[in-house]
Amino acid sequence: FPTLMWFEEGKQMEYTGGRTTQTIIDWCSSMTGPPVLENADPAPPGNERPRVVLQGSSMSPVFEQVAKDHRRKATWYFQKNSGPQKIVLQHAGEDPVEFTGAVENATLTQFLLDNALPLVGELNADTFDKYLEAGKGLVWSLFPVKAGEGFEEHRQIMADVAKRFRGKYFVTHTDTVKFKEAIDNMLGISKFPAIAVQKQAGDKKKFVHTGAMTVEQISQFIEDVGLGKVEPALKSEPKPAVNDDAVKVVVGTTLLQEVFTPDKDVLLEVYAPWCGHCKKLEPEYSKLAKKIKKEELGDLLSIAKIDGTANDSPVDSLDWSSFPTIFFVKAGQSNATVYDGERTAKGLWKYIRKHATKAQELRERLERRKGNKGRGEEL
Repeated sequence: FPTLMWFEEGKQMEYTGGRTTQTIIDWCSSMTGPPVLENADPAPPGNERPRVVLQGSSMSPVFEQVAKDHRRKATWYFQKNSGPQKIVLQHAGEDPVEFTGAVENATLTQFLLDNALPLVGELNADTFDKYLEAGKGLVWSLFPVKAGEGFEEHRQIMADVAKRFRGKYFVTHTDTVKFKEAIDNMLGISKFPAIAVQKQAGDKKKFVHTGAMTVEQISQFIEDVGLGKVEPALKSEPKPAVNDDAVKVVVGTTLLQEVFTPDKDVLLEVYAPWCGHCKKLEPEYSKLAKKIKKEELGDLLSIAKIDGTANDSPVDSLDWSSFPTIFFVKAGQSNATVYDGERTAKGLWKYIRKHATKAQELRERLERRKGNKGRGEEL
């Protein structure tokens, strides 16, 4: 927020420009001129977007409509000549790509979307959202280089890889010096060179290749990812050497065995070290865990936590996007339920008593320990 919308002929489009007066004016100006420029000698493609040129004896209504619908994705030209009709897209510094399908709205639009970003583009703070919005797979080329320095020796390899997967994956390169910390946080990769593959840009699951950096090896790895032959890389803190506190510490590599157990229910808090709500929850969560330990209920229930910023989940049914997120996993089940009740020890305890797999045994054991029916419900 704020979100600005552009309306034209009943169609709406989200504003994608800057937030200053001049950038808004420039963006609106680009939307009001002719969508296709007729030019005998079209200008070279710029760094921000590709150039799409229609060559032929007459303007194609389909070409003009696609250009109108996607003004901001490319610069569109009509180059009149007596030769056969041809449509060519080109990014700055790259070879042109010729459109070979039938000139129809759907096919030409798909051609544009498949090639809207460079064959091997730089992935940085300015371009990251473009790759997310493109809705395709993403290949991160992570070589030990700064932006504009040292990547050229690897460019041809990655360009050859990109050609093989055009339309399915976008291949990128990144300044691994400037974005070292971000790469480690997002991908769990701190040593280069490496290739990271996401089946969909932005996916939490990523597949990491650290073997030979050749066209054949990288291409085979990407193929194997698509065929499900490669296990996703899992970001994880080291397994704690000692883990005997009331609240058990879970990490990425231990999550499956610690949380999805056959014989006990597990309450798992996903937290972030910087999260204020997590810090507020901590004493309440600890109070609950200490009660479980005091009442010797550890064989029925485990209270655990995981740093969601430093660990990944290997389980699709247990995923998070905010903090804190509390999951309840019943013994022997493969699905996790998100807890959305009061974030207090009493609220959590009430939920557990109601939803525990062995709720009856839990009540009976509490009553026996207290020697007074009902007092075991108190926290």
